[in-house]
Amino acid sequence: MTEDELKLLLKAGKIAAEARDTGAKMIKAGVKVLDVCETVEKMIIEKGAKPAFPCNLSINSEAAHYSPVINDEKIIPEGAVVKLDIGAHIEGIITDTAVTVSLDERYSRLLEASKEALNAAIQNFKAGASLGEIGKVIERVIKMNGYKPIRNLGGHLIRKYELHAGIFVPNVYERNAGRIFDDNTYAIEPFATDGMGMVTEGKAETIFSLRSVDVRGLTDVEKKFLDSIQERFKTLPFSERWLSDLGDKSLVEATLRSLTKKKALYSYPVLVEMKKGTVSQFEHTVYVNKDETIVIT
Repeated sequence: MTEDELKLLLKAGKIAAEARDTGAKMIKAGVKVLDVCETVEKMIIEKGAKPAFPCNLSINSEAAHYSPVINDEKIIPEGAVVKLDIGAHIEGIITDTAVTVSLDERYSRLLEASKEALNAAIQNFKAGASLGEIGKVIERVIKMNGYKPIRNLGGHLIRKYELHAGIFVPNVYERNAGRIFDDNTYAIEPFATDGMGMVTEGKAETIFSLRSVDVRGLTDVEKKFLDSIQERFKTLPFSERWLSDLGDKSLVEATLRSLTKKKALYSYPVLVEMKKGTVSQFEHTVYVNKDETIVIT
């Protein structure tokens, strides 16, 4: 990473952190999910970055990937445990961060489990260290608090315009998980639950990303959408809300479904804890160099 790119990373991280903290303060019973996410996304843009992916606001047993749709009426219920997961990028330099807010004091220790695990992971996250050992640290801290880590979710390497860049940061011990390399950016995101410790795909799909522009048999409308998606987002995830200028809700949703079926797009189902357990998540982006690990968010 060049010196200029590192400056952009630090700026994007500062913006993401400020937007995350603003969004967290909005999380109250009766508030629309859409209002929180649109406020966060607008703030990221106003401060000089762009959302790296649609704001996720996942409630209770939803672990990840719920992002509001056009005219979404979903509200935050009483006593909810709410994960706010956001990202900001500048010229494709990406940061990713998350916080959990509980509206019920009974879940305070669940939140502490994932927060303490994140802090412990960061303390051990150094160039040359084993990613499997990072997973062991996370797993140990969460279990010491009386909960389970979610085994099939974890952090990830981040590269330019590539949010999930092929290297997984586990939340449990894994053999042969690889090592941490210097001059790289990683997201660390421990998930804790009082459920089974696994997630499965739900029915709702509210986030999409570009898969291929080389697809045959597209209609003129589908071509228009695909060209716009490539120009606006490149390979980064996006929301149907961000395409509302191309048509009404029914047209946008139908076109995205069709493009996904024709393998022009990926879709990301909401991820739900398998036993409907409540889930907490905390996340930071870190930059690793030979001498230190810098928390970016």
